[in-house]
Amino acid sequence: MFSKLFKRNKNNNVPRSLEHPRDLKQGDAIKTGFDEHPEISNVEHFVERVTGLDLAARSGYERRIFHLGQTADNRALLMWVHDEGNGEQLAFAYSADQPHVESMIRIDQFAELFNADRNYLVELESHEKACQQNPWLSRKYIQDQSHEIYWLDRDPKGTTSLEGVSENEQGCDYFRLTSNDRKAAIEAFVFDGGRTDVYFVKYLPLYKIEEMMPSA
Repeated sequence: MFSKLFKRNKNNNVPRSLEHPRDLKQGDAIKTGFDEHPEISNVEHFVERVTGLDLAARSGYERRIFHLGQTADNRALLMWVHDEGNGEQLAFAYSADQPHVESMIRIDQFAELFNADRNYLVELESHEKACQQNPWLSRKYIQDQSHEIYWLDRDPKGTTSLEGVSENEQGCDYFRLTSNDRKAAIEAFVFDGGRTDVYFVKYLPLYKIEEMMPSA
């Protein structure tokens, strides 16, 4: 399939090479190998668009997010390169609406994240049955991040957060809970007006991507 879609263009320009997932752009494609997560197991994905997150108080867009379309059950699928000092990994994430979140985790514990008066880190448990059935879940999580961030609605590559791109970015409150083994996380983004976006995240090795193909 890839060889048909990614031929050289009519001008016989040599296509760019892809040596690392961080170099992906809109229109590129990846193929993942077999995996316990059915949403990404032996699947071809196209990068539909790229957005960015400034996670450190307007110091630059540390995360380029690759939007890989929808899962079979119509949930947004994202990917980025995750590196917090222990080596690079791939982070895959899928979006979750409120009913799905409630079916996966203790919603009463999750709601504690948004209590402005608390002075403790939130600990969270998954429902036992959900944890057994959903490989994206870990049994327990603990909050390790909570602060304001900025979401850039375009590719941040070559852009700093100080270049006057306010028309493309939106601030929100960001919360992350991470499993004890550092293999999974839950991220929540709370925007003005109360809209809350939730993602279940799994961290996997870079070799999960078996092939990368640049767009023509």
